[in-house]
Amino acid sequence: MKQWALLRPSWQKLILYLIVLCVTVFLAAVLQWFVMRQFSGQLAEIQNEQLQYEVQELSGSITERYAAWQAELKELSSSLGREILNQGTRQYAEGFKRESGSFYVLDEQYHVMAGRDNREMKSAVQQIKWLQNGCAISSFVTEDHQPAQYIACRIQGAQTGGFMVRTVDAEMLSGIIKSKPVNQHDTLFYNGQFKIVASRNTPDINRTDITGVTRKLLEGNTGIVEDRGEKYGIGFSRIGEEALYISVKDISQDTAQRISSFRKQLWMVMALILMILWAMLIQFRKRIVKDAIVNNQVRDQRRDEDMRQQQDTYYLPLMQTIEQQLQELQEQTSRLTGGDDLKLLGFYQDLANRFEVASSQGKGASHEELEYFRELNENFIQGRLRQESSLGELLTGVRSLRYELEEKMHDNSGISFTDMNEVLSESLKWANRSLNMKHIQVITRQEPVPSIAAQAPMLYKTIQGLLENAVEAMNRDGEQLEEQERGRTGLRSKRQSHMLKVSSRLEEAEIMIIIEDTGGGIDDKMRWSYFQPDYSQNAQEHTFSLYHMDAYLKTIGGRLKLRNTDQGLQAIVHLRR
Repeated sequence: MKQWALLRPSWQKLILYLIVLCVTVFLAAVLQWFVMRQFSGQLAEIQNEQLQYEVQELSGSITERYAAWQAELKELSSSLGREILNQGTRQYAEGFKRESGSFYVLDEQYHVMAGRDNREMKSAVQQIKWLQNGCAISSFVTEDHQPAQYIACRIQGAQTGGFMVRTVDAEMLSGIIKSKPVNQHDTLFYNGQFKIVASRNTPDINRTDITGVTRKLLEGNTGIVEDRGEKYGIGFSRIGEEALYISVKDISQDTAQRISSFRKQLWMVMALILMILWAMLIQFRKRIVKDAIVNNQVRDQRRDEDMRQQQDTYYLPLMQTIEQQLQELQEQTSRLTGGDDLKLLGFYQDLANRFEVASSQGKGASHEELEYFRELNENFIQGRLRQESSLGELLTGVRSLRYELEEKMHDNSGISFTDMNEVLSESLKWANRSLNMKHIQVITRQEPVPSIAAQAPMLYKTIQGLLENAVEAMNRDGEQLEEQERGRTGLRSKRQSHMLKVSSRLEEAEIMIIIEDTGGGIDDKMRWSYFQPDYSQNAQEHTFSLYHMDAYLKTIGGRLKLRNTDQGLQAIVHLRR
């Protein structure tokens, strides 16, 4: 902690920013990993569902297609097959077809009665253990290097027994796969010997695949399996005694592209969010610092106001009383020095000189009496001189004490002995400089008033605020009169001149400052609202609103009154002596 305290504030700020940046990047990476994991998991689930749905759909399609082929074979066996079998002679040596697949007619000894000779077909039909009166499906065999399967149905109603056979080749099975409109999966059909019997790609047919996927497939497993990082959907479709195995692999790059695109978009969004958060953090920090500064200023201001109010409430009346007593003592001391008492100086000396002249003529006092008068006169002179010296020293001490008291009051609380007549004169000069006094006549009447102990800037703002309100009221009233006159006559009339009276008056216990205007006065019903903090707020820098005027005057024992006159408003400030 000591080393941290010894670092420069700029380095401390830089280190804190780096720590916050590292933590933010780490949290962003963790969030990105978590989101990508969830997103990849969702995509994997969707992919698994798609593969499972594809397998189920293909299994259903195979079952439906085999059922349709078997139904078609039954129909042919009851018509064409029975007719060929009753004729008893071989027909269609080259074979015959209906849409897809080859058809054959066999007798009881598996001799071909219709269709071309086909050893694989005969052997496959012989594998069927029993048919009774129905149909059966053989296992897959290799015919012309291609896998093939045969559906055999017993021919009913013929003169001799026989079979109607249909070939199911790779092309027919591949047609089931190709019937899917979307080519996003690699679909393969397997038989029981791991051979591919159907595919979109013809070269794949009849290929033997012995992999982990086909092993699980032929073991009867279904669902989703993984091999070498790729997912497969596996299943089978039961066809009679045989089964057709299905393998579906997602060959599209859509999942990987979506993950990559989502990762890029996520990084971009997170980078944008981080930038916004950094900007908000910086602004928030600036706001906190600004609020802290403002709060400190407000707290200091409130503390100063509280101290000032306490000083004005308890300290100011005492200072005013002391100042008044010192002023009276100074006046009494001034009266005691000099004046008519000095005429007594030398009186006894003159009297002794006259007695001496009279004594020389034989008419006056004795020599002892003359000496007594001279000694008495000398004692009176010396005593009076000592009295004058003491009074002078006392007068100097009173003046020094008064100046020292005034200086301490001004240094400690901003309080000074302020002459209200000087405040009025300076405020009028300010009004002439700052306000529109062009059509306003000012009349002043000032009586000698004693100085009061108060904060001079506050008194200036109070008096200047009253002057500003009066001038604005008179200017506003003059504009209205001019507008009305111009509306009646159509000509521009001269604005009416207004009068502003400013006076100071000394009463027995207080000083009164009166500012009277001819601006039309105020609404008596709204008088209370003018002194509310949220109603009467003056936006100018150098003056007070009525609310602040009244609040300040109350702190120094004064008060403000507003009274309507015949032509305007009279503002009266009462100040305690």
